[in-house]
Amino acid sequence: MSRNSSASCSTTDSNFIDTNYLISTVGSTLARGLAELVERRPADPIEHLAAFLYKQADVIRARKQKEENTKRVEIKKPTDEQGKPHHLPFQNQTQDLREQEENKRKRHIEKLIKRHKQLSTASPASSSIRKNDEIFILEFGETELHRQAAIKNTNLSQLLRSNYRLIASRNFQRKTPRDVALDAGRYENVDEIDTFCRGLLENGNVKAINYLLLYGYTELVDQLKAIENINKNTFNFVNYQIPELLDRIKQFKEAIIRGNKNIVESIVHYHKKIPLYRDSDGSSSLHDAIKNRQLQIALYLIQKYPSLALVKDSRRRTGLDLLDLINKVSLTGEQYDVYNELKQTLIAAAVKHE
Repeated sequence: MSRNSSASCSTTDSNFIDTNYLISTVGSTLARGLAELVERRPADPIEHLAAFLYKQADVIRARKQKEENTKRVEIKKPTDEQGKPHHLPFQNQTQDLREQEENKRKRHIEKLIKRHKQLSTASPASSSIRKNDEIFILEFGETELHRQAAIKNTNLSQLLRSNYRLIASRNFQRKTPRDVALDAGRYENVDEIDTFCRGLLENGNVKAINYLLLYGYTELVDQLKAIENINKNTFNFVNYQIPELLDRIKQFKEAIIRGNKNIVESIVHYHKKIPLYRDSDGSSSLHDAIKNRQLQIALYLIQKYPSLALVKDSRRRTGLDLLDLINKVSLTGEQYDVYNELKQTLIAAAVKHE
């Protein structure tokens, strides 16, 4: 009798959930995550919840790190004056070593830099799309579709069929071909572009729709709303899958800016095309990583997607151009090493894939 009672008690203890502990530690965060699942109804709830929890964990870590840094600064202040005489020789020695290392690396990549400058000043290719290992890169700038969209009684169908991605390209005023047609009062051209986009979805070309959204052509959402009630699949795609894709792009960009490499790698693992996103300025994931000095993430992206080295923003700047704007003196020792490795990788990738 006592043996059975003991076994029953053991089983009960092993299955017991300490609700007080859960509520006090992760209760509020988990509740927000579950509420977001109910609101958004993503296609993959588990993955969406995981991304949400990763994001919350990153926010908490950043807050704790900020608090620790503040405490560390307060503790360090009284000893700064005493430590200055000892730090100066060390700083000078570090600077000398950096200069020696820089000269050594400079000799190694001199030819590559020269080649890159030649490529940067060369005329852009006639096509606005480059293909590298089945990864398409959209170049921003004036395209033939921009020019034709402003002309009366022109036929855009051939251009649209041959390269639908041109729809998302923006000129130096951040305007798409549709914007140009609208400004010129060529409403028949606006209608032709809109009709073509709706036709992509009506014909089941979801891949093309996703690419246009990835390249920053979010105006497409309003155009597709006009046909959302054709069938249940179209309704779900327009109202659930598209917002989910745009939200994931937003999460990915935020993770880059914050320097959360874990979330970046997690999203890339499940959504390999996400790093090819572009914003209205033409900035890519590589641009965003370098502008925010997230050099480890930039190195990860260029190693995984070498074709990103070719991407130029609306000011015709590559990732290497942005990297050259960073003041190397402000870098720590570890950052300096990553900076040099990133620079060599960018130059090599640009030369190889040009």
